[in-house]
Amino acid sequence: MRHTRYRRVAGGISTVVLAVILTILLMIQLPSMARADENHVGFDMTIVAADGEDVSILGADVFVEAQDAGDISIAAGDVEIDGTARGDVSVAGGDISITGAVGGDLSVAGGDLTISSDVQGEVSLAGGDVTFSGSSDDDAHVIGGSVSLDGTFSEDLYVATDHFAITPGSVIHGDFEFRGPNEPDLPEGLTIHGAYTYKYSDLDDVFDGEIPAIVFPVIAIAGVAGIAAFFLLLLFAGLIGAGALLLMMTGLTGRTIDGIRQRPFSSIGMGVVVLFGLFAIAVLLCITVIGIPLAFVIFWLYPILILLGFIVAVLGVPYLVLRRDPRQTGAAAKLGIFFVSLLLLLVLFSIPGIGQIMFFLFMLMGVGAFGAAVLGRRNAQTV
Repeated sequence: MRHTRYRRVAGGISTVVLAVILTILLMIQLPSMARADENHVGFDMTIVAADGEDVSILGADVFVEAQDAGDISIAAGDVEIDGTARGDVSVAGGDISITGAVGGDLSVAGGDLTISSDVQGEVSLAGGDVTFSGSSDDDAHVIGGSVSLDGTFSEDLYVATDHFAITPGSVIHGDFEFRGPNEPDLPEGLTIHGAYTYKYSDLDDVFDGEIPAIVFPVIAIAGVAGIAAFFLLLLFAGLIGAGALLLMMTGLTGRTIDGIRQRPFSSIGMGVVVLFGLFAIAVLLCITVIGIPLAFVIFWLYPILILLGFIVAVLGVPYLVLRRDPRQTGAAAKLGIFFVSLLLLLVLFSIPGIGQIMFFLFMLMGVGAFGAAVLGRRNAQTV
């Protein structure tokens, strides 16, 4: 009796909540769809950014063809950017090559940097080997194990390195400050309109109480490695969780998949109730000192819950589409269906704007179906 009442209540809640959440999502997504901004996560990617698009990329090997792009932000192993960007360009990676004009600031940190750009904003470069040719209309800061410069610097130039080279035709309109273990041999033909200052510094020591310069590229590379490791950890966790659920396609997991297959809209509504309900509970717990640790636990569980919802959706959506009972499917077929579903959904989620909405809805469906299965089991035990 209680289980039937729950299904009616969940159905009514889902109808109202689904309409509200779709309206909110459309309000959020339509402006971003109009801007055609892009967010990409992958391994070997070739991205075309044009007409002022803002692009954010996390990957292994990344090539960006910038056709009058907007802001570009990249964290990857190897990065190559060719073309023109109106806005700021920020890159962290291993081997980085940038060719073209930058309308804003250029900030790059990594292992080997090869930059051939005319930059209208400020230039900040940190790496093991840094090669810059072009121009900067604002201040330029270059830090590295070895630095090679060729170009025109309209404002001040700051360089910290062990090994330095600059071409005779280079021009520095502002001040030039150099820090390193040895004073550089400045070639004839180099023009410095401002003041030239040399300060002895061993890059293994601290600069006047500041962080050692060589730390910056190390931090950048470590950050990229940490992000990649985090996503690989999520991938392995997802595969392990999916494998466990595949082996447990009975009991609680079976009821969860049935919830997606038989009541997809109710599951989405229940997912909204679970996620926003937990958030509201966590906020209320923060009011009291005793409740703060419990609130942190709830916030810590959020990524796990979202990952669980995604895995459940990948498992359950095929049976919703095929109208098939998973209990009548063999183990090998289940595994094949899961990986095909994962591939197709990842392709669907990569569509700008629409993909983000679909991911959110499917994640809610998975969370809601799991919560409904848990609640249904408890109700069944109390009847």
